[in-house]
Order: sequence, then C-alpha cells, then structure tokens
Amino acid sequence: MNTIYITDHGLSLKKKSERMAIKKGNKIVEEIPLFDVKRVLIFGNNHISTDLLRYLSEKGIDVSFLSIRQRFQFRLVSETSKNIYLRMAQHRCHNNPDFRIKWSQQIIAAKIRNQKNLLLRILRKRPQLNIREHIDILDKCMAKVETFDAIDEIMGVEGYAAATYYAAFGQLILKGFSFTKRQYYPPPDPVNAMLSFGYMLICNELSALLEASGFDIFLGFLHSIKYGRASLATDLMEEFRSPIVDRLVLYLINLNVVHEEQFQPKPDGKGIIMNEDSKHNYLSNYEKFMTTSFIDYRSRNRTTFRQIFKEQVRQLEKCLLSDEHYEPFIFYE
Repeated sequence: MNTIYITDHGLSLKKKSERMAIKKGNKIVEEIPLFDVKRVLIFGNNHISTDLLRYLSEKGIDVSFLSIRQRFQFRLVSETSKNIYLRMAQHRCHNNPDFRIKWSQQIIAAKIRNQKNLLLRILRKRPQLNIREHIDILDKCMAKVETFDAIDEIMGVEGYAAATYYAAFGQLILKGFSFTKRQYYPPPDPVNAMLSFGYMLICNELSALLEASGFDIFLGFLHSIKYGRASLATDLMEEFRSPIVDRLVLYLINLNVVHEEQFQPKPDGKGIIMNEDSKHNYLSNYEKFMTTSFIDYRSRNRTTFRQIFKEQVRQLEKCLLSDEHYEPFIFYE
C-alpha cells in the first residue's frame, strides 16, 4: 500500500505499534500497517494524534488535508532538503528568459502531444468519432509552439489547444454524462468535478516530491508567480494531465464505475462534488492507475506513474544543476 485515503468523517487516527488505528466513537474500526505507506490523505473533519503525526514525520510520510468539498487545504511534511544549491540554480534559471522560453515550449508541446495521442488512440478503436479535425488542430498547435519566443504567446496556443482538445473529449464519453468545456472552479458538472479532483491529486504528489528534493515549489518557469500557487508542480503536472487523469475519468464513466446520481451540489450551491461512493471508487481506481506497471515509451522499460514522477523530478534537478536536457513525459505514440 502506497497511499492511505481517509474519506469518512468524525474519525480519530492514532498510532498503535507500527499501525494506524482508526476509531469511530469508542470503537476501533480498522488498523492499517504503515510499513509500506508513502502518503496519507485525510478528507473532512477528522482528528489525528500527535504520536501518529510524529511517527509519520519520522518515517518521511507526507500527510495532506483536504476539505469536505474535496479542496486541498495543506500538507505536513518532514524536514525538507538542505540542498540550497538546487534552489539557487532554480532562481537563476527563473531569471533566465531563454531557459524559461525553452522550458515552456517543451512542456506545452508535450502536453498537446499527449492530448493528441489520447484522441488518436481512442479514434483507432472508435473510428466513427468526429474528432479528426480536432487532432489536426492539435498538430498545428504543437508546431506553432516552437515558433514563439514569449511565454504569453505559448500560453495562448496552449489555451486554444486545450479548448480544442476538451471539445473532442466530450465526444469520448459514453454513459449519459455530459461535458461541453473545461470549467474548473467551481466545477459545474460531474466530469469537470472529476477532472479537477484528479489534477489536484497529481499536483499534490508532485509538490511533495519536489519539496523533498529541495525545490521551491512556488517558483515555476512556465506558470507565473502567484501567491500560494505551487507553480513548479503545476509546470510538471502539464505533461501528466491526459495520460493519468483524463484517461481515468473516461475509464470511470465508460465502464460504469461511477454514476450521475453519485454527485451532488455543494452546500453553498456553487458547483458539484462527489458523494462518498463516487469518491471511494475514484480514489481506489486512481491508486490502481498510479501503481499499475506499463512499458515506458522512451526507455521501453516497465514502470509506473509514481516511478515516472520521481524520474521527472530527478531529471529536472540535473537540468538545473548540470544543464542536462529535460525530456518531458510522453505516454504513447
């Protein structure tokens, strides 16, 4: 087990030997061994003891807290890396316009390529889909990215490509759910709610890895500085959106794992959230997506998305410290 998800409410989490004891009222309802745990995500209002927090910190296990509405709140991490040289290199590269342009071109080109590849893969199985024009537009957007020398222009192409891709994405959905365009806050429909939830999960995982390696997660190269935003994690997340989250959402819908009645309006009436059943189904399948092995397109070796996350963070460190080439992740051709 790599991740523990605590999705119920009103629980007490305590340390019991080398296990996490989960109490509801005065009764222990579950004991979970902690020897292979890498991260803990706690949703809603639950209590965690200081003994358990201290133990998790000593073992280097990150603990993330999310609201009842499934919004990320904060994360507790053990002592961060003392690699000041990496942070100095990161700031130097951030102040280098040429580096930022090259980085932005690579990341956005890879994002669009992965989006196009997902559409192509599904089109081969369902040739009746009317998405060939969308794929052609994404091809043109990839070529255009390489011609721009300003981040605003690159982001403009990315925005157009994203609108094109999500217009096609709606046609991939089979089972009654409707989706017309990407709207992230607040998500107005179940598909947008699942996309936002998944993007938050992978951003959280990347943030933890980057911090552990010594990066300043708030200083990105593509995404601008914004108070409270983990811009560097958001940079890295771009190449993983469609290979992980978009595929997962299609899987959950098209295989009847989640259903429309498992979503409900937020208490304030602004947006849609998953109920407990859909959240449980989502998280269990997310974990399978992250830990199931596949053949990496680049290396031809068997790997997992969590291993790829670590490799991309190591690549970025070498890129900043040793001026080595950074190669974004491409899922398949």
